[in-house]
Amino acid sequence: MEVEPVSFVRDSTRNLLKINRRKHRDEESDLRRSLKEISITSEDIASIANKLKTKPAITAVDLRTLKNGLINDVKHCAVFLNVNGALRGLVRELTGLQVDRQCAAAGCCCNLALGDARVCTAVAKAAGSYLVAALDNLTVELAVDRQCAAAGCCCNLALGDARVCTAVAKAAGSYLVAALDNLTVELAVTCAWALGNLAGSGNRVCSILAAQGAVSKLSDYHANQDLQVAAIYALLLFAYEMKDELKPEHLQKILQTLSKLELTSDSLHLLFILSCHEHFAESMKEELLEKLLKHLPSAIEIHNRQTKIHYNLIYILRVLANSNTITNEDKQFTEKEVVE
Repeated sequence: MEVEPVSFVRDSTRNLLKINRRKHRDEESDLRRSLKEISITSEDIASIANKLKTKPAITAVDLRTLKNGLINDVKHCAVFLNVNGALRGLVRELTGLQVDRQCAAAGCCCNLALGDARVCTAVAKAAGSYLVAALDNLTVELAVDRQCAAAGCCCNLALGDARVCTAVAKAAGSYLVAALDNLTVELAVTCAWALGNLAGSGNRVCSILAAQGAVSKLSDYHANQDLQVAAIYALLLFAYEMKDELKPEHLQKILQTLSKLELTSDSLHLLFILSCHEHFAESMKEELLEKLLKHLPSAIEIHNRQTKIHYNLIYILRVLANSNTITNEDKQFTEKEVVE
């Protein structure tokens, strides 16, 4: 009887992650859509990709167009990658001195990361570490068009298939990781979303990005709320794809950070996935366990008022069940005490 609920929760988790990734793609598309109708063709993408080969030729407008084009059609990710040197040029903008171009490049990486596994792998390898470094970027500036646009292009490319994501990961992954340390909030947040999009393409890309320091950097506590939300989104996808391959030290760091945060649907979802890790029970923080127990009554109350399944309650109950660290020896001793 117990197999059905477990299987149901696993299937629901898998479907929710797919829906969240698709939802993020739609939200990005709505967010980047201009007031007037603009048609961006494959020829436009190829033209901008060729411009990226030469630094003086590219403009902030080009990068914004590229970012929007990557989110409009997954095929555009493949068109971009087929231009030799385009991804290298995008990474150049991501690591440049002009903040506006840097943010634009991060946005491109973010959108590229919604592509297929090949694209995500390429982005992870090329820009992963730079995206991670940008997570520490907390400077709020006005002239960030080009940098953020380039980051946006990477973000949108990361919405492509595995092939696209692989390419973006390889070419821009390290730069995206590095940009997490950037002092521009917009750039850091965009890079975090890009890393999450890349991670959602599969375990191979996750391994590439993890080796570049993505998981460690994303696991830090972030004072900026937008950055923290983006980091949780990314970690959720890393944890789901990597499963027990997630290093114990990364698991402990994530749990330490979660213990400092308010419990939300995303953080509980992440915690549930982490609770399936083989080293979870020994890594669970006491303060986090206490926070879950305090949150349980309200979750039950909300569940009783609803006609639909309240996933937060399911996540909490599963985490509590997986947090049981009592060994057989301890259990036998406890039972003996009860008998006496």
